[in-house]
Amino acid sequence: MFEKIGRYIYVIIFSVIALILFITFKVNIGVTKEVKLVAFGDNIKTDYVPFVQNTGIYLSVDTISKLIDENIYYDKLSTKVIITTYDKVIKLKIDENKMSDNLEDVSIENPAKVVDGQPYIDINLFKELYGIMVEYNKDTSTVVIDKTKVPDTAIKYNEVKVYSNIDTKSDVLATLNKGDTVKVYIDSLNHNRWYKIKTSSGIIGYISKNNVDYIEEEKSNENENTTTTEENTNEKLTMFWQYGSDLNVLGNKISGVDVVSPTWYELKNSSGEINSEYSSRYYNKAKENGYEIWPIITNGIDSVNYLPADTSAMLNSEYNRENFIKNLVNTLKEDKVDGVNIDFESMKTEDRDMFTQLIRELAPLLRKEGLKLSVDMYFVEYIDRTRIGEASDYVVLMGYDQRGSWSKEAGSIAEISWVEENIKSLIEDSKIPSSKIILGIPFYTRVWIQRQGDSEYTTRAYTMEDCLEFLDEYNLTPTLDEKSGQNYAEVTVGSTTYKLWLEDITSVKKRVETVNKFNLAGITGWRKGYETDDVWQVIEENLGK
Repeated sequence: MFEKIGRYIYVIIFSVIALILFITFKVNIGVTKEVKLVAFGDNIKTDYVPFVQNTGIYLSVDTISKLIDENIYYDKLSTKVIITTYDKVIKLKIDENKMSDNLEDVSIENPAKVVDGQPYIDINLFKELYGIMVEYNKDTSTVVIDKTKVPDTAIKYNEVKVYSNIDTKSDVLATLNKGDTVKVYIDSLNHNRWYKIKTSSGIIGYISKNNVDYIEEEKSNENENTTTTEENTNEKLTMFWQYGSDLNVLGNKISGVDVVSPTWYELKNSSGEINSEYSSRYYNKAKENGYEIWPIITNGIDSVNYLPADTSAMLNSEYNRENFIKNLVNTLKEDKVDGVNIDFESMKTEDRDMFTQLIRELAPLLRKEGLKLSVDMYFVEYIDRTRIGEASDYVVLMGYDQRGSWSKEAGSIAEISWVEENIKSLIEDSKIPSSKIILGIPFYTRVWIQRQGDSEYTTRAYTMEDCLEFLDEYNLTPTLDEKSGQNYAEVTVGSTTYKLWLEDITSVKKRVETVNKFNLAGITGWRKGYETDDVWQVIEENLGK
């Protein structure tokens, strides 16, 4: 019996020793420990609790998106966390000790993890990228995140009390003296008497505003992801779109034109392959003319077999997006062009965020190669104008097709008031700097035809030369239509009435004046070959004036 008891005691002792060894080993390899979070002076209660493991301080992607980077993205299918900045595309695959930095693999000590279904990353890896400092206080189990660029502000007097709340009856956390410095959190508290501050010893509390001479600097754009291309100046960009690569349409050097944008590339399939109609003869002549070349790439919308599902399949696959981006960047480099113009149309509304993600993943890699990115924009639900405007170098407002073949009423395809409303919306609602906006204008219009007894109009497109021939054929003198900012002509022949809002030097000058009025980046026209020669002189003489 004693032997049996002895065996039990032996087993218990052995189990206790094993448990102690296991716990010790677990501690040595780095136990996971939940922590509290203080970010930019505020105590943060998160839906997904931060934790410390080994040397890593882990925040959830959800927390980072709410506090630091609203554009961080987790791709569930590829299980990758994707960070995009002005000049970086970083991808971290769950549980891999490496990350992709602008498509180059870099070793990391602490991989991304999924905990309770939520992706986490070690925020230490991105302190410099985000311009933050991260500290872990073991005694209080607290992670503190601050901006590195918050300036130190000197205390003016002795015996300045730091309170736990905006109330002199609240607890005194510290007492400061003249010459001590604090960091002021002006963003976290809008109060006429109190500043939330952090002392040099890390205590966060409140002091009366009259205890410091804080000079509030003009707010600059703190997010480098959204820096604008250039300051607004009178130097305006003049470009044109061209369908195909006809050298006769390209013509000789046009004074004042800076950029040409031929339709060379298109998305071939959902795997991200690209069709190219690059022309070396066109390239050489355009360069002889002194032009930059920003070819257009479409999502295949000119093909009779185009389906929105093809674009959708490319956008929604991280692998396919990356393949498309690699193919496009390599093609642009091989063709030695200066930039690219993205013209993706007829997409699914539910792909809005994924189109934005494509642009955000593309832009830094183009900048790395010194290539400019412009994105065509009009008012449809599948384009997030604000975020596309942040990511790209330029947005090109397609300021036409106000009315088209689908319209039941006759009218201008680009009334000047309609154009200006769209520009205002981009600037005021979408928060796109005017220095990023290029106005796209039409070198074509529509003649509206109504036969007696018909309630609706039929219509067909007219070039500027067609407009002149129309006036000449019917011996018409147009009159200025103030509402549209265009010359207008109308004639009835037999039982058929023709109405025409002309595109000519009058309408072009009006739109150039609009570019100047809003101090936009420049102007472009669709499409080369539809205009009359006098248009270019009007643009050159008036743009930027």
